[in-house]
Amino acid sequence: MGSEMGSLIERHGGVPYPAPVLQEIYRSDSPDVQQLVDDLCRGAVQIMVLLTGVGTQALIESATAMGRREEFLQSLDHRTIIARSPKPARVLRRHKVHIDLMPPEPFTSQDMLDSLADINLQDMELAVQAYGAPNGFLTRNLTERGANVREVSLYTWGLPADLGPAIGLIDELPTGRIDALAFTSQPQVGNLFSIASQAGNEEALRAGLEKKTLAIASVGPVCTRRMLEAGIRVDVEPEHPHMGNLIMALADHLQPGN
Repeated sequence: MGSEMGSLIERHGGVPYPAPVLQEIYRSDSPDVQQLVDDLCRGAVQIMVLLTGVGTQALIESATAMGRREEFLQSLDHRTIIARSPKPARVLRRHKVHIDLMPPEPFTSQDMLDSLADINLQDMELAVQAYGAPNGFLTRNLTERGANVREVSLYTWGLPADLGPAIGLIDELPTGRIDALAFTSQPQVGNLFSIASQAGNEEALRAGLEKKTLAIASVGPVCTRRMLEAGIRVDVEPEHPHMGNLIMALADHLQPGN
């Protein structure tokens, strides 16, 4: 749990219980990432789709490590740049890179596809910065619309080096001492179950998640869909998929009488 989220929880009267289940593992020096930088610089990619702020920054840092930072940033001036949400958009603006399109909330893959409906993708060379893991739904639909799609991961989601806090959370959930559990990204779901399985505590995790006294919150529809697929009920989902809105919605849900 980041310090920002912990501060938000405290501001609303709660006590944070940090239990990270994700760790970003960067692969910025991998051959496919270096090839993407090279192809963008020489104009072999016409449309660049950036899904995350972390991945966008990592791509720029890869170009920097290759000694091609300015060439890379200038090349983006001549490409169609699509940002999935405000997070990659914020990174792009920081580096003075234009944005041609950003879908509306809640920033799902379907929202992006809908926003691209009027753009001719036939025979276009299109690169997608992956969201830590492949997005088959997005790439399949872009390919069906005629684009030549490549998906490149700047990072993957691994387990944290220290599993102790997450295992401690899993042990605590069945006791009823945890009032709320918030998921802020869909990869957290699979990793939580992986940690429970490694620790031999999957039954305890399931029992804890089924307790009616536990309020379970999701940051948005993509995360909610993954949670439901895993058999986790969702009690709270904010109208807007942002961390601040998530904590406010959870605080409202936990108010007496709700």
